[in-house]
Amino acid sequence: MKEINKTSFVMLLVSACLTSAPVVGAQTVNPKPTPCAQTIDVCGCTLTQPGTIYTVGADLDADHGLTKAGNCLEMAADHDILDLVGHAIIGNGSGIGILIQSSAHDSTVQGTDTSEVGQAVVNHWGTGIEVDANNVVIELFNGIGAPSMFDTGNTGDGILLKSASSVTVDNFHASSNGGSGVDVQGGSNNRFMNCDSLTNTGNGMVFASSNGNTISNCTITGNTGYGIWLNTSDQNQIFTSAVAGNKKIGILVGCQKEGKCLGSKGSNLNHFSSTGAKGNSGAGVTVEQGSSNNQITSMTASGNGGGNDLIDNNPNCDGNLWFNNIFGSASQSCIH
Repeated sequence: MKEINKTSFVMLLVSACLTSAPVVGAQTVNPKPTPCAQTIDVCGCTLTQPGTIYTVGADLDADHGLTKAGNCLEMAADHDILDLVGHAIIGNGSGIGILIQSSAHDSTVQGTDTSEVGQAVVNHWGTGIEVDANNVVIELFNGIGAPSMFDTGNTGDGILLKSASSVTVDNFHASSNGGSGVDVQGGSNNRFMNCDSLTNTGNGMVFASSNGNTISNCTITGNTGYGIWLNTSDQNQIFTSAVAGNKKIGILVGCQKEGKCLGSKGSNLNHFSSTGAKGNSGAGVTVEQGSSNNQITSMTASGNGGGNDLIDNNPNCDGNLWFNNIFGSASQSCIH
């Protein structure tokens, strides 16, 4: 029998052990995102070049590909412009149509170009558009959700802001979504203008722990939940809007004792003016106990349920000022 060289045997044994032994502390490296071309023709890419104008060249569909997170488009770079040029972004019921990551601050997403060819649609996603960045502009969308109130929208929220501040959302329709038309979680000083939030399964608009926001020239109608809900949110303003025909209270200030919202969590120093609250199944406006120093002026409220058009659940209105309002009935004499 041939004699085995001992040195070779030891080296082979060590090599085998190193090959078969697990690597301690090894980490899985996530693959880099697929960068978008400046003209985007399919879902599944990420805007990675700062200060760049991207345009969508065709209708985009989830069946043609998705990002690693299951979304259509993701914005990761700052100071970008994404122009949909009137095209539709259609999903499969999950994921996000357009995700604006926290790194994509000072960016713009517009549904149409300056030639006014047509306004874009983002529909059939889990969430239509999610904003995690500050100083973002979203404008000119025919449908964030269904383009028609008789169609089906996104399965969750139409527009979701998560800890985002100084965001402007202008000239949009958020309709028939399975969540809320607009859902703002945290952040501050956002503006919603010239908009519709219609027939959503959740609320028309909800602001949770979010301060200093403005709603103006918006129609919030036919939502299954509240028209507008300020949940532990201060110094918000609602002007020249219509909040009508919602299945719960038209405008709720504070927190009702239902669901996950237990106890008294006040919303303070909010101001509503020149806005109608009519035909809601609950009251037109309710200020819950623990909410103080709110101003409700020049409101028109009639034909609402809940026993009264205007309700203040604080003893003697507790610092809330109600004046120059037109209404059918009110819960207290301090409401004028």
